[in-house]
Amino acid sequence: ELTRMGKRSDTDKAIRNIMNWANRPEWSDEQAAIFDTHLVPVCDRIGISQEELGEELAEHGYGGMLFGLMFEDFLSRRLPPDDRNVIDDYLERRGWRESVPGRRYLKQLRDSTLSLYEVVEVSPGQHCDLRDLVRGGETFRVHERMGTQNLVKWDQLAARVLITDGKHLFSGGILPFPREAAQSLLRVLSKSRKQFNKKLSRAAGKKAAAEMLSSENLDELFLQDACPAFTSIWLVHTLKSLRELLPEMVNRDGEALLFTETRFPFLVEQLEEITHRLDDAPDWEQDAPDGHTWIWLPEPDTEDGKPQHSIAVDTLKSGQHPISGTLELKPGVLTLITNSMERAQRGQVVLEALLQGLVGPALSKLQTPEQLVAENKTHQQGDGNLEPSDSIDPEMAAEIIHHTLDQHYRQCLDVPIPALDNKTPRQCARSKKGREKVIEWLKHLENNELRRAATQGQTPYDSRWMWDELKLGKHRIS
Repeated sequence: ELTRMGKRSDTDKAIRNIMNWANRPEWSDEQAAIFDTHLVPVCDRIGISQEELGEELAEHGYGGMLFGLMFEDFLSRRLPPDDRNVIDDYLERRGWRESVPGRRYLKQLRDSTLSLYEVVEVSPGQHCDLRDLVRGGETFRVHERMGTQNLVKWDQLAARVLITDGKHLFSGGILPFPREAAQSLLRVLSKSRKQFNKKLSRAAGKKAAAEMLSSENLDELFLQDACPAFTSIWLVHTLKSLRELLPEMVNRDGEALLFTETRFPFLVEQLEEITHRLDDAPDWEQDAPDGHTWIWLPEPDTEDGKPQHSIAVDTLKSGQHPISGTLELKPGVLTLITNSMERAQRGQVVLEALLQGLVGPALSKLQTPEQLVAENKTHQQGDGNLEPSDSIDPEMAAEIIHHTLDQHYRQCLDVPIPALDNKTPRQCARSKKGREKVIEWLKHLENNELRRAATQGQTPYDSRWMWDELKLGKHRIS
């Protein structure tokens, strides 16, 4: 452990020194020129200055990641005239200041290549198994603590992988790539690679080019030249997502998702009569052996009020009848739980009429999904200032989401999906080309769910059954 810490401090020192060296007059203009190749095309495209771009990225915590990727590109460049390199210059003139691990790390950065990887498996805080999406090859393991803490299966990222003492390690610059951005990048790289090969053939002559094309160095030459494409595409997609409104989460009635608790106080002597009236009411059905929990089953509204660009979240009884709320009876308080403000209001009217004279004035508590997540995190961190009775049970919210996803995905397997050329997942899984699209679709679903669950501190929905149902289980494990 002490040895690793020593190597880390040697590496940190080397990075600080090379950053200072890169700011010297003989290199600062070269560094700025490389940064411009990453930023200027994007700034021109969306009409903002580099300063404005930097401020927007810093506001969302992306500034450091982007700088790391661009700076490492500069460190690996060989510039005219005479293939000058800033790390070579530093080591020649000040290399005596660095330890052996520090010099070795700088040389590895100089010779490193940026690529796009997919996370096949991950053990957060320890290591991850990666597949190179550009160069192909076998899956390999990267040993990393900080860099893997926030990764989940099927994440895609741009990074440089170094080899130290026989182990793969990340360098400092890592950019997480949304799947849409990753697909765009792979398309651009495929097209650019063909142009790169033609350009090389014309410059070197057919015979020499044939020898170069079989060389392992060709991938490195191409990827080094293509490095600004990574940041440009990442920037365009990231800025677009930051500026777009997130899809509105709604229930089946098109009402904004809002977890609510409406509490009706009552005197203990009224408990028996309240229970009797609820048992006799056709819209309320007992849902527990103790006889003190009911589900609200009003006649479903057939009108589809779900707005565009929304995600419908709801739960069903026995997978068929929609549930509008749950009701729990405890000594002194009757609590109605719903997932929209409108349902809370309708439920309050219904219960006040049904239980007139038996319950007191209602008191409601409302929480958006985001507020629920924030409060759940506060409880997990041990904040004793919040009383459990003042918060909505996050387990109940998670159960609603899991149940809804289960119903939704079971239907999805037999429903045409736009991302699958309007074919059903079952249909696509029967052909080679279709299987590739279904696998990508399944990865996208699973990755989103793992990310959501990690963010909200919940157990993720287990979608492995979908892979097995479509006879694609082996593609999930590979």
